[in-house]
Amino acid sequence: MKNAINGSCWDGEWYTRVFDDESMPIGAKKNTFGKIFINSQYWAVLGGVADKTRSRKCLYSVNKYLNTKYGIVAMYPAYTQYEDSKGGITTYYPGAKENGGIFCHTNPWVMIAEIMEGNGDLAFEYYGQILPARRNNDAEHFEVEPYVYPQNILGKEHPQFGIARNSWLSGTAAWNMVASSQYILGICTDYDCLTVDPCIPRAWDGFRAKRVFRGAVYHIEVKNPAHVNCGVKRILINGTEADRIPVQQTGSNVHVVVEPG
Repeated sequence: MKNAINGSCWDGEWYTRVFDDESMPIGAKKNTFGKIFINSQYWAVLGGVADKTRSRKCLYSVNKYLNTKYGIVAMYPAYTQYEDSKGGITTYYPGAKENGGIFCHTNPWVMIAEIMEGNGDLAFEYYGQILPARRNNDAEHFEVEPYVYPQNILGKEHPQFGIARNSWLSGTAAWNMVASSQYILGICTDYDCLTVDPCIPRAWDGFRAKRVFRGAVYHIEVKNPAHVNCGVKRILINGTEADRIPVQQTGSNVHVVVEPG
């Protein structure tokens, strides 16, 4: 399947989205509208289909063609008129919903893909772009509650670019929690251990976090004096160097220091 996708869907800078009933590509350079779609790029990375070179190229294309100050749009350019062969996506106004709008639910998957590539700076930038609390200064334009993720935000091709729609109707909050806690901060649970493998912005000196896991409280401190994105150079558990963080006794307080590198 991997070979088939790379042989048929790679379009030089990104992955084609789909082929229609006449075997014509959608989400390819040859298309007038819908040249690039977000879905096929991050899934190529998350699914391990793309090699290192293609991962970087397709994620670069996401940033170049799809990214905006309010989030990453679903596709570009938007369809400007109804096309029977494409169906529902072409019924929306350009820049709205699937037709070039910003579907917040898909943005954390791009963050995770960037983390898998070791790019903590861009992942955190994407995280902030759709964060409702970041819209306090233009709340009248945002038009939804500043404490909840909307389903979508009108995209760059829409005259009302940046206005949010359908608050409370999204899986974004859960996925952004996964992207931020398990991938950017890198705090994950495993069968017999806790892992702390962050991928953070280089500018960060580090961070502190508390994680309760199987009855023990882990007080985590990540120190980043070298100002790198990722990697684990050193782990200290209660002052003793270790190569992993095993499950600790229920009721215990555990102090963990991790140094990226």
